[in-house]
Amino acid sequence: MSDAHGEKLDEMLKSRRIEPAGTELAERIILKAESLPQNHTIPPSEWIRRLFAEFHLPRPAYVVAGALIFGILVGLYNPLDTATDDSDPVYLQSFLYADEEAL
Repeated sequence: MSDAHGEKLDEMLKSRRIEPAGTELAERIILKAESLPQNHTIPPSEWIRRLFAEFHLPRPAYVVAGALIFGILVGLYNPLDTATDDSDPVYLQSFLYADEEAL
């Protein structure tokens, strides 16, 4: 059944009227191509500026607030180990706690 539809479609395509291209077709193509902006090489700094402009980076206040919240959450997740054993490693945040023995 699809062969009959395919043959009918082929007959319709063969019987359609095709208009010949105008004599000014080449001139119209050239004029249109001249009006379009041509591609040119851009410097890397301009490329980076366009990249950031396209992504619409968030405002700096949101970035700083997000970094602070992330830091607090990481700090709460990894609390300071208060063991007195000398074999334990020294943690970076150990300066936050007062060493009262030295006083």
